[in-house]
Amino acid sequence: MNCVEAKKIDIIITLRNLGYNPIRETEKEAWFLSPFRNESDPSFKVNKQKNVFYDFGIGLGGNLIDLLSKMLGSVKDALDYLSENKTHLSFHQQTFTSTKLNSCIKIDSVKPIQHFGLIDYLETRKISISAARVICKEVHFTLNDKKYFSIGIKNNSGGWELRNKYFKSGSSPKDISLINNGNNSLTVTEGMFDMLSLLSMDYSLMKNSDLLVLNSCSFSSRLNDYSEKYKRINLFLDQDKTGRAIAQKFTTQQTVFKDCSKLYTAFNDVNEWWVKKNEI
Repeated sequence: MNCVEAKKIDIIITLRNLGYNPIRETEKEAWFLSPFRNESDPSFKVNKQKNVFYDFGIGLGGNLIDLLSKMLGSVKDALDYLSENKTHLSFHQQTFTSTKLNSCIKIDSVKPIQHFGLIDYLETRKISISAARVICKEVHFTLNDKKYFSIGIKNNSGGWELRNKYFKSGSSPKDISLINNGNNSLTVTEGMFDMLSLLSMDYSLMKNSDLLVLNSCSFSSRLNDYSEKYKRINLFLDQDKTGRAIAQKFTTQQTVFKDCSKLYTAFNDVNEWWVKKNEI
């Protein structure tokens, strides 16, 4: 492995592999206790978008090679470590964030979830890998002549909803995702990670209920298609204005629909509640 390749490897996942976990984390950055000295308050920051670190305690920053060279002794030691552990490390993805359907996405391959970077991402969302492997896949795709990979759930029309640490979009055509287990009850969420949170909390849900991920609130009218097929439809929708309006509409009109949002009162959605619950 050379320095150019090494700099593409994700610093956060490398630190986790070395036994250092973030103390706090946002979409843009992660804070660690410094690996260079003992401290009680985290002063070591990793910029996720740039894949660089800065230690405010000693005024030192840089890329992954700079980090490992200081931790292990030399650039050679850093490269040797990365070469020996490359199967456990994830190459840092170019930041690309989109919430819109992208017709330029070309699906290259679909396989069981196995990439360490995706497993690490699931862990940050407190999702059981066994639960994720049941309804999701590892999807490799091309966008604007660049290669990406993500967690994906297939929809009823053959398109994919795609999520990784830096990417939120989907391939066409857009549709709902229904997992039919032959039950007389239906569990509904807006997004895949809300459903994965419910499965991580109680895996027996796969035996006791069919699962429906809307993938977009614009498909909420499709719930009418299932009102006569199921004896009970449990709604785990977001706590924003749109989600509340949809839940109220269906529970008011038909008794088969049940609003289950009391489970995560004070949180925006199921996954936000689940992450917080598992941080305690």
